Amino acid sequence: MRRFAQLFSAMVYQNIIIIVAVGFIRVIFGDYGWWYNETIIQLVNPVYHTILPVLIGFTGGRLIGGQKGGATAAVAIFGLTLSSTVPAILGAMIIGPVSGWVIKKIDQYIIKKLPGAGYELLIGNILTAFIAFLFTLVCYLYIGKIFSTGIELTLQFLESIVSSSWLPIVAVFVEPAKVLFFNNVVNFGILAPLGIHQVNELGKSLFFLIESNPGPGLGILLAYWLKTKGEQRKGAKLATLVHFFGGIHEVYFPYVLKKPRLIIAVILGGMVGVYSFQLFHVGLVAIPSPGSALLLVGLAPKADMLFVLLGILLSGLASFLVSICLLRQVSESPTVNDTKETINIFYRLTESGRLPQENEDMADNSGEKVMNAADEKTLKGAAIHSIYFVCEAGIGSSAMGGAMLRKKLQQANLPITVENASINDIPEDADLIVCHERLLPTIKRVVPNKTYYPLQSFTDMKVYDQLVRELI
Repeated sequence: MRRFAQLFSAMVYQNIIIIVAVGFIRVIFGDYGWWYNETIIQLVNPVYHTILPVLIGFTGGRLIGGQKGGATAAVAIFGLTLSSTVPAILGAMIIGPVSGWVIKKIDQYIIKKLPGAGYELLIGNILTAFIAFLFTLVCYLYIGKIFSTGIELTLQFLESIVSSSWLPIVAVFVEPAKVLFFNNVVNFGILAPLGIHQVNELGKSLFFLIESNPGPGLGILLAYWLKTKGEQRKGAKLATLVHFFGGIHEVYFPYVLKKPRLIIAVILGGMVGVYSFQLFHVGLVAIPSPGSALLLVGLAPKADMLFVLLGILLSGLASFLVSICLLRQVSESPTVNDTKETINIFYRLTESGRLPQENEDMADNSGEKVMNAADEKTLKGAAIHSIYFVCEAGIGSSAMGGAMLRKKLQQANLPITVENASINDIPEDADLIVCHERLLPTIKRVVPNKTYYPLQSFTDMKVYDQLVRELI
């Protein structure tokens, strides 16, 4: 199930630039914009109704079935958009991967098993083209109409949810999921498609504010900043700036995982935020990525900007006050057992359904090497030419961590390239993979037999210094 959720989120965030670009058009020239322009705003509907669904479908098909799967999905989704009266975003997220899967199976069980008689290319192209033709025809004649009816009913249901007093309770599910690194799955895989459909009808959507609200994390980090000293306080300060202004929310997750009681603070902060956004009747014109407070305010209609910022600050205040109380009740430094228990909870929520054995994730018998600064192991002598900083989406914490590590290597005059990537896009030529320790088991399954360097915190500069020393 988690793999499907990751696939759906990847389909959206790999096309996030288009969504944000359309958001800029709406916020500047739309009905809620600064300078309404009837001509320019006409760009929005073709993007939402045609370009975005086709690209999302192509991405899903390509991720499953390669380029041929992507091309098949794209033409099928185009047929869907022609007969659909609403944006076919959700339809693209289903039909795209299905098209890619069919092409992949045909390639595996038919084309690759043909005798080498020189007709493989001909037969392969004919079969793929026939599947594309069949999918396009079915989508155009049947699925488009059925899909439109379903979406219209869904939108009516969503409108009732947005105005419901029960909506703040969604934070009980969203905030813990974020802390367990399901943030991109929740945001891009669930809330973003719903928000895109709603914004097409209403011009703005509250769904874009639920996961991306930096308020709950801001309260946690400010509480840590007041309670800690020395290097720990510097780390909290850096994390606060990166989280609130940079929009990389992953930096506060380890702070909650070290003291699991703080999950109460982020839940209450999230509930206050959703309630405030409801109370002020605000929304965004596009999904903000990354979730920077600056981008959230920038993508809000001009009449909503102040209230969006106020909602963020109120949720941050609620999270901060609860965090201060909870931090008084726990040790200054969390124990190893606290961290292990948090990891165990994380594993219970994964698809494996079991707890890891002792040291299972840090070493096994497959020949994989896992390096960690705390283990006092060394990378000296290893042929490290390329390092990939990996996170789930490849656009948030990995970009920040990669930039920080790249700067450290340049200062040390080490000719090593550093790139950032998502879990599903790690190249085979990666010599060293740097990631958060919670993502290590998943990364090991995707790219086994590599050298890994898991981190506990993205903002702990000492770890980057330690890694550089290991590479010298």
